[in-house]
Formats: sequence, C-alpha cells, structure tokens
Amino acid sequence: MLLGKTNAGFLYVFDSPTRLLVVDDDPILREIAVGHLDHPGGEIVTAGDGEEALAILRRDARFDIVLCDLEMPKMNGFGLLAEMRRDPRMQNLPVVVITSRDDMFAIDRAYEVGATSFVAKPVNWRLLGYQLRYVLRGARMEAITREARGRAEEADRLKESLLALLQHETRTPLNAIIGYSELLQASLDPDADPRDYLDGVITAARGLNDTLQRVFAFAQMSAGTVPVVPERLHAADLVEDEVHRRRRAAEAGGVVLQADADRALVVTADPHLLAKALGELVGNALAHVPRGGRIRLTAHAEGDDVVLGVADDGPGLDPETLARCTQAFLQAENVLVRRAGGLGLGLPTARRIAELNGGRLLLESAPGRGLAARIVLPAARRDAPGLSREAAE
Repeated sequence: MLLGKTNAGFLYVFDSPTRLLVVDDDPILREIAVGHLDHPGGEIVTAGDGEEALAILRRDARFDIVLCDLEMPKMNGFGLLAEMRRDPRMQNLPVVVITSRDDMFAIDRAYEVGATSFVAKPVNWRLLGYQLRYVLRGARMEAITREARGRAEEADRLKESLLALLQHETRTPLNAIIGYSELLQASLDPDADPRDYLDGVITAARGLNDTLQRVFAFAQMSAGTVPVVPERLHAADLVEDEVHRRRRAAEAGGVVLQADADRALVVTADPHLLAKALGELVGNALAHVPRGGRIRLTAHAEGDDVVLGVADDGPGLDPETLARCTQAFLQAENVLVRRAGGLGLGLPTARRIAELNGGRLLLESAPGRGLAARIVLPAARRDAPGLSREAAE
C-alpha cells in the first residue's frame, strides 16, 4: 500500500478502502486514531475494551486489521487476542498491539497469544501508518500463499478421491459389459436367446456413461466453463416437474414425495442447471431415505429471496460427516464399504449450480433428523428474459 493523496495535499495512510478496528479504553486516543487513519471508502470502527471488540468481531469479522491496546478494563488485549485466535474466522486477522508498557515480558506474551506486530506509546502516528501498511502487505501475501496451498491440497485430494471412486464405480458396469458380452458370444448357439444379455450390456453401458458424464459436468462447472443462460422461471414449475420425474422411483422405493410451492414466486436462473441441482438433491435423498419415509420439496419466499427446499426423513448426519459430504468425491461412508453407491457429487454439484446462478446452498442435518437442503436465490429481475411481467405477477 502507498500513501494516498487528495487534491488538497492531505496524505492518507491507506489509498484503498481498509476496514480497521481500533480498541483502546482511552476515548481521546480512539478519536485521534480515527483522525489519523480515516480515508476515503474505508471504515474505522472503535471499541473501548476487549469485550466490546470481541462482540463486534463475532458479529462481523470482516476487518483488514486490528489496532489494540494491551491494558484495558473488563477484557485486556491479551484476553482479546486469545479469544480471537480460537475463532477460525479471526485466526489470521492481523493485530497490531499498542501499549505504554515497555517490558519484554509484555511484548513476549503479546506475541505468544497471537499479536502480529507491536508499537509503544506515545504513538508516532506517521511511523504507525507505515507499520500498518507493512503488516497489511504481509497479511495479504500470506493470504495468497494460504489460498494457493489450499488449492494445491484440494487438487491432490480430488485426484486421490476421484481415482478411488472411479475405480469403484466403473468396476461393476465394466465387469457387466465384459461378462454379458462373453455370454452373448457364447449364446451364438441357435437355441440361445441373446436378448437378456444385450439388456445387461446396455444397462451397464448407460450406468458407466452416466458416471463419466457427471464427472465431466462437475469438472466443467468447477472450471467455470459451463454457459449459464438465465431466464425468469416459476419456482413451482421446477418443484412440480422434479416431483413428476421422480415419482416412479420414489414409489419403487416406498418413499412418499410431497410438493408445497408458492405459484407466485419467480426466480432468474438457468432452467436446465437449476433442474439438475434439484435433481441432485432429490436423488441424494432417495438414496438414503428408508422405505416409508418422506421427501418434501418446497418453494417459498424469505425476504427478497426465493428458497427451493428438499427435506427428507433419512438418518441424518453429524456436522463433521455433513462437511465431508459437501466436498466433491467424498461420501459419508468409506468408498469401499458404503451401503449406497455414488460419486459424492450430489451436494457439491447442487452447491456449484446455486453459486453459478447467484445463489447459495444451505444444509441442515443432525443424526436421526434427516437432511434439509435449501437453494437460496435472489428473486427474479424485471429485465431478465423469459416470463412476461404479467406472467410473473
């Protein structure tokens, strides 16, 4: 970061919007800090002690840097730092501690509990500005490094999981194709009927093709190469179409499908992708709901958003297992011993489709309480193609 400069010649510490939290029990110091550090587009939030600062951070941890005194009532700077570093959202938030204490014990303890840098009172605000820019630059470089490392680790995990799953999921259809083809070859005897073997070959080939196509489609969505063509859609149509499409499979499994959709709700989304997302969620539910269970598809409004929901009466998942299921190519059970097949792409695919359409996927589950999935989308824009205004209303 470089010094910003206005037309009047005033220098700003930051020349791009920066969100800073200043924590000090001295109101005069807080006021001086705002005067020195305020800049166009930025935000300076102040707190009088550690408890107030922690409450602010827990409500919204999206700060770029924290400037914190060590000696304060209620909760001092050491306590604030310790609490921040326990919260995953604040573990990497840079904190510059500022205090009148000059003993090495205080400095050492501040760094031990998670301080990023240190400055002593009385404050040289010009030097502090340079120090804040230096800390911010380092924090952003570390964030880039963490992101790159995370992408590399995710790529390794995806590669390993994909290889294991493809080995497992393709073995059965390939063995069927080979086996039935051998039987077909042996059935060339005039008295044999090859049609049963051909049915087996076709079924296995279709299953293998479906597996590979789902992998390729998810790869395209992850790479951002899938075209998204938004239209104005009645949310109820999507829900009712999916219920109709899945009714026979649900009846075969002894599962009741229910639909409850507000006909007035309209969303702006790609119809084919959104239908696929709903299909993935319903397919996931069908794979886990026991005979006699229910799957409920809903469409309702929440504020300015439209929510498409799929809730089931399945066994439910604990938070750790649910987190695994939202990662591509991972399932709740071990790939080699799990009861239900699949690539582990249902929830990740639905999440990616929701994101491509400007929405998000929210999941709630607990052991014995089933799984509730919600695709939250913004309500339809009036200028979007598709339904006319009269039809939307």
